[in-house]
Amino acid sequence: MEARPLVQPLLRSISTCTSMNTRAAVTIASIPRRHQSSTSRTKRALKIAPHPSFFPTSASSLRESTQVIYNPPSSTPSVYHTPFKFLPPSDPRRKANLAQLFRTSDDASSSKSVLPPELKDPERRYNVTREQVEEMRSLRATDPERWSVLALAKHFGCAPYFVMMCCRAPTEHRERERARLNAVKERWGAIRATAREERKKRRDLLHKGLL
Repeated sequence: MEARPLVQPLLRSISTCTSMNTRAAVTIASIPRRHQSSTSRTKRALKIAPHPSFFPTSASSLRESTQVIYNPPSSTPSVYHTPFKFLPPSDPRRKANLAQLFRTSDDASSSKSVLPPELKDPERRYNVTREQVEEMRSLRATDPERWSVLALAKHFGCAPYFVMMCCRAPTEHRERERARLNAVKERWGAIRATAREERKKRRDLLHKGLL
């Protein structure tokens, strides 16, 4: 009975220390810590020095600087990269009749196969006479809707560029086409209008040799 009053303060002190240690551990665990995986530390860890084979072995080679360093990365060897004559006699690839395999593949690639017919450009006549040019101009002036540039080029057997050099559409037809184009442009949205403006700027820079 006499030892009980002496033990009780000791037990209370032990329980108090335990609770204080628990609260301190919880407080320390809740503090945010900076881990190893930061940007600067990762860059520093990945900064590996070059292999010694990239550096010259002597001061003379450093002064001359005529040494060619061939240090390719390690990769799986391929039979297509190794010449057949450099394979050792004990190499199992020699037993695989690679020459016959290559010869067969060459024969298969060189064999004739059924190909589509050859595409030929339409025959054009570049000796358009003066009478034909006058007829071309009259047709373009009378009915520009029917006799367009492509229609005249097909009718006279010449290039569309030659038709545009020889004749020109009437002013009313050009004004009508310009008005139709402006009506189409008015229906464009902001994105399409901006894209067309950027395309025009790039085309101008390309013609000036700045792109």
